[in-house]
Amino acid sequence: MWLSSEFNRMAEKTFKAYEPDDAFFSTLLYGPEGVGKSTLLVKCCQRLKEKKTILYIDAQDFVKNYAFAAQEGTLSQFRLRLRTPGVLIMDHIEVLKGKTRSIEEFYHTYEALFQRNGRIICGFRGDPSQLGFLGEKLSSRLRGGLVVPILQPTPEDMLNYLRQMAYGKFLIVEDLVLELMAEEAANFPEAQSLMNGFIQFANRTDSALDHDALLLYLQERRYQEGLRPSPQNIIQKVAELTGVAAAAIYSTTRTPEVRQARQLAIYGIRSLSRLSYPEIGASLNKSHSSIMKSYQQFQEAVQKNPELREMLESLVKYFNSPDDEKTER
Repeated sequence: MWLSSEFNRMAEKTFKAYEPDDAFFSTLLYGPEGVGKSTLLVKCCQRLKEKKTILYIDAQDFVKNYAFAAQEGTLSQFRLRLRTPGVLIMDHIEVLKGKTRSIEEFYHTYEALFQRNGRIICGFRGDPSQLGFLGEKLSSRLRGGLVVPILQPTPEDMLNYLRQMAYGKFLIVEDLVLELMAEEAANFPEAQSLMNGFIQFANRTDSALDHDALLLYLQERRYQEGLRPSPQNIIQKVAELTGVAAAAIYSTTRTPEVRQARQLAIYGIRSLSRLSYPEIGASLNKSHSSIMKSYQQFQEAVQKNPELREMLESLVKYFNSPDDEKTER
């Protein structure tokens, strides 16, 4: 579902009118998470595919396919696919952060398309000033092309989005309920999840879609969110297990107790959340190399320290156990 408003008007007009022959070589679409960047890029791809050879690829797939091609000795085929389209759309380029070889390959892809007079469009979650992880050459070139923002939606935008959702589902919902949802949701995917979850809750509890039922649903949702193995929840549980404050784990303090708790948290996040080292680094405001080093140090320490091994087992058991067992704790 697409909501047209002031926060995305410039981007919407740009990509509705996008014509490769008249466009800048590179176009960067940027903005916060969950505001419709990918939706806009996919629509642009669908509109252009009958005019030009066009390839849409998520950066995560780019990374995986590049690694596979390098391993299997099929890089020439991989490069032919990426470097010959008239337009290459690479979405979610923030995923490349910390992946040195993939960034280098992307840079050469960029150069090859430029030499062939192709076009490249990139989707980025963040601000152009945060592109430094791509290296000076590539980041400056992306910033030097056409740069198009999608801004953060206003509370009124979020409310209108929820109204559209309710209308599309043939639901009659009071504005008071929708306003509370709009306050709760940070972006459109969250608003969609909130609406769908509330409908399921109402059906399950045989409740009306009213304010009282929404308050009960939000209470249940927050409880369930607290049980999810997110970095924040894992760090909070590590704080409980070690007696080291969560704030200290996030800090730069390097006392043995804090360092050990931080290593336990990093190992737990990597094991339970399956996040990459750069993603964990972003959560703790540390470089991916220091995260990797901490992970490896903990692997060695846990083999020698029974108390540390016991805390790790307790951490893993907590997030892997049924919800009713967590409640009893």
